[in-house]
Amino acid sequence: MLERMRRKAEAKTAKIEVWWDMNDCPIPEGYDGRGVRPSIERACKKRGYTGPVSITAYADQTQTPDHHLRALSSTGVSVAHTKSDTTRSVMYRDIVEWRGQNPPPATIMFISDQVEGDFSWDLARLQQRTSYDLFQANSMKHCSDDFILVYYANWRWEQLLEEDGGAPLGGLSSAAMFYCKTCNFNCQSLKKFRKHLSSYEHGLEEAINPPDTRLSCVTKTWARNYPATPEHATAKIHVMWDMNDCPIPEGYDARLVRPSIESAFKELGYSGPVSITAFADQKETPLHHLLSLSSTGENRMTSFSKSSPRRRRLYKISNYYDEVGYPPKTKRMRKAPQKGRFLLPRPLRFTRR
Repeated sequence: MLERMRRKAEAKTAKIEVWWDMNDCPIPEGYDGRGVRPSIERACKKRGYTGPVSITAYADQTQTPDHHLRALSSTGVSVAHTKSDTTRSVMYRDIVEWRGQNPPPATIMFISDQVEGDFSWDLARLQQRTSYDLFQANSMKHCSDDFILVYYANWRWEQLLEEDGGAPLGGLSSAAMFYCKTCNFNCQSLKKFRKHLSSYEHGLEEAINPPDTRLSCVTKTWARNYPATPEHATAKIHVMWDMNDCPIPEGYDARLVRPSIESAFKELGYSGPVSITAFADQKETPLHHLLSLSSTGENRMTSFSKSSPRRRRLYKISNYYDEVGYPPKTKRMRKAPQKGRFLLPRPLRFTRR
């Protein structure tokens, strides 16, 4: 408990890295771009986060007016040029690289509409190994609760910019830079930046060797069954079992389901207490299977309780996952109320009529 409180206190004063997709969340017409940084800093401060803020704005900067670029640069906001169709992949690549170079405590803030739909599952797995505090702002009028990432703060973009303006609170964390992600070019002069973007060499590079539009899921190659880490070796394990996808084989003794699962966990070093919930239309399940499952402790129709302790591991037995281990997009996804777990779609609840 004391260690958790210490880490939480450290996160409040640690660095805050902001990744801003200007395509999704542009500077509103008539808004002074110099107000972006102080608005973000004040919003973070209201949440108790006072660490130094670094901001990088991604977009096709050939479409961004000079007065906006000059205003952002003057307040220490770095500007990155990407083609519109590569912004999300380039931004996520930079996020993963930054994570590797900046261990926690730290806070990552996304200003984008793409997080939940595009790279949230990959990022969720990264969060399981190395956890950062997450903030988000987006332009959506109605913010959905169907999140799989746990955010410590969430804003609408327009509301975020309504925070009190003024000079940056903590000074500039570093000199603002202009980056061309296609050519690996950078400078601190807007004039040089514009000259580069209009050059023949830049146009040729974008035509011949543009950044990949496909998202690079870094956890795709992770082993599925990696050994337990010390902090989770004895934690509670909750198994959610979709009996429609993975039924009890014909002739199999259902009383062996629990010991088989427990044995598999122990081989990986997980020795904590196991609870199992089997989901299906139980009117179709033979009575002898239900009796066998019940006799070994499976709770066959009730979702796990949100009041359970924070530290636990969740596993799902289902064909719901695709070939790389990520669930397809679905409105049945729900926000996980706790951290430090495998994040899964919320199961449907079936009741007997």
